[in-house]
Amino acid sequence: MKNTLIIGLYLGCVVACAGQQTLAEYHWGKLAEAGQSPAGKPEAVDGRLALRLSNTNDTPLQIQLLQISQPPISKKVYAMTGELKYERVRGDGCLEMWNWYPPAKPGMMESRYFSRTLGESGPMGKISGTSSWRAFMLPFDRTGTEARPTRLEINLLLPAQGTVYVGPLKLVEYEGNLMGAAGAHANAWWSDRQAGLIGGIGGTTIGCLAGLLAFMASRGFARSFVLGMLQALLGLGAICAVAAVVALCRQQPYAVWMPLLLAGVLLLAIVPARLRQIQRQYAEIEFRRMSSVDMVKG
Repeated sequence: MKNTLIIGLYLGCVVACAGQQTLAEYHWGKLAEAGQSPAGKPEAVDGRLALRLSNTNDTPLQIQLLQISQPPISKKVYAMTGELKYERVRGDGCLEMWNWYPPAKPGMMESRYFSRTLGESGPMGKISGTSSWRAFMLPFDRTGTEARPTRLEINLLLPAQGTVYVGPLKLVEYEGNLMGAAGAHANAWWSDRQAGLIGGIGGTTIGCLAGLLAFMASRGFARSFVLGMLQALLGLGAICAVAAVVALCRQQPYAVWMPLLLAGVLLLAIVPARLRQIQRQYAEIEFRRMSSVDMVKG
């Protein structure tokens, strides 16, 4: 039964990941070590190495983040994906990807096309104001040509002052059309704002419940209820951990998989020890009660 469950979960993850293939990943620290100095300064931000980029003036600024020669693209639809956060960005900034293609005829210039994150929301949303980590996506559909791009260029455009942190980049390609690729991120299980509400309300509720259970256990009250709730929290931790793995396989954004992973790790790390401790408390209370009864009878 256990082996069947593990195999089932594994196959489910494989199926979930089948529509998307990762071609390459670009980490700022490794690029710097290889002598491909990025435009900004890599620094640790919220547990990850991100590229810090700032515009200190009120004039437009274009910063080249990455240039890729001969990208290993074979499918019709591909994209550059990743996560970013930003602070006090004035105006509407964006990320852009230029796609360079061979000349249509000998002697002609290369063709180039771009994608930009200028939507009102979602992974193709513009960069404006302040935001916590969110997913972004720069897709392109080369349907209509058999030619493959000769190079890709990723830029950041800031119209005025502001600071942007860009996490590692990932070049991916998709089966199907552009709408299907965009839907992979548009169909996020919940938004960044909802993630904050889920984390705040869920964390507060679980914290209050844990305090109540600890109080009841210290007084020897409602043994079945307390132990049952602790076992339910343990089960919730396992569910969150499995959901985090599925979310990662489905390329869900940071705001989806991170709360699930954090909840799963904390519950699975803390609850088993508390469960054993509280079971001992109830056993000691029951032993003292039985001892006192025996003394009265004696």
